[in-house]
Amino acid sequence: MRTPILILLFVAIFFSKANLNAQGLVAVQNYSADFKTEQPLTFSLSSQGGYDTLSYRVDSPFAENIESAFVQGGFGVAYTDTDQTTPWTFSLDTSVIHYVDGVPRFDDTFYNARASVNFEHRFSERLRISNNFFLTYGVEPNNAFGVSTALWNGQFLYGYNNFNVSYAWTPRFSTTTSYTIDGIMYQDEIIATPEDRYTHLFAQQFSYAISKRTSLVAEYRYRMMIFDKAVGKDINSHFALVGVDHAWSERMSGSARVGAEFYSSDRSDEVGPYAETALNYSVDRQTMVRWFAALGFNGAELAAFSSRYGLNTGIQISHNITKRFSVNSGASYSYSQFDSGGAGDVTEHSALLSAGLGYQLLENLNLTANYSYSFLDSSDALREFDRHRVSLGATASF
Repeated sequence: MRTPILILLFVAIFFSKANLNAQGLVAVQNYSADFKTEQPLTFSLSSQGGYDTLSYRVDSPFAENIESAFVQGGFGVAYTDTDQTTPWTFSLDTSVIHYVDGVPRFDDTFYNARASVNFEHRFSERLRISNNFFLTYGVEPNNAFGVSTALWNGQFLYGYNNFNVSYAWTPRFSTTTSYTIDGIMYQDEIIATPEDRYTHLFAQQFSYAISKRTSLVAEYRYRMMIFDKAVGKDINSHFALVGVDHAWSERMSGSARVGAEFYSSDRSDEVGPYAETALNYSVDRQTMVRWFAALGFNGAELAAFSSRYGLNTGIQISHNITKRFSVNSGASYSYSQFDSGGAGDVTEHSALLSAGLGYQLLENLNLTANYSYSFLDSSDALREFDRHRVSLGATASF
């Protein structure tokens, strides 16, 4: 059953993710392509070291604490071509991280990689296709994805691909038809059995421009979530949505969708509100703000539950104070309600807060300092934890 995931994710390697008209939590985040600014082929080498402490509030043999120094080295490459007919962009970041004192239940050394490829082709002023791809292999839980587990569960592979066709029938009315596939697989078999899954999502969007900056949108989506190893967990959802896309200026734009999600599985049939929104703002590369939020049903960590409903949101801010000195910060929050159909319901709140400084020591050498704090509060005390992580690093680009 793993074969369909691997084939579909890697056949799509030349595609990337996510315009604001794409679907799902990943799609409304900050991985969208920037075809406005051309970037020459750029390589980077990075290294960093720091200290990581993850403390569970209740002792458990299945969730052990982490307390260790770490060292990390990485390589990256990025390129953007702003061709007017077929613009495209590519980025790849890889790294190896070694925990000096090790991580209980897992190895001492872990591997991280992120790749994205975005392209668009304009056949005419009316007809346009685009394909957006994002692939990550790593170990860090990520509230922003809305697909990984909240706990440290070792290496996992997550991939996302969205293909869409847009056609302007009149100067004001246009349609977008899209197909999205995403999937997640864990290396640890204990986690892989209940969590490995992939999702097909089909969508039809109708857009009417009421002005040069604002469009009203109606959209239908159908999602099939297939669990790779767990029996009786597959999920089907229908979405009926309305929304708006608005550009305040060339550098500030936003998108919102609201409506209902009709959720059905072998364990549960439910209807719940669905919403997603995103905002992107940049000022001459000096200041950048990206915010996203999504409310709806989630397929992660459903081993003992019939459904999971919640909210994921996050914001990232970066600012260049001077030509050499920059600051950045970020925050993500997740609320989840796990429904077991009885007294075993679980409610959780989790968040990640981060802050960093950057200093350009030389033209191609940047020094960094970062700190992050994350926590999980849960009505299941065995899952609760606090985590602090601090690091110093350097990146050289050429």
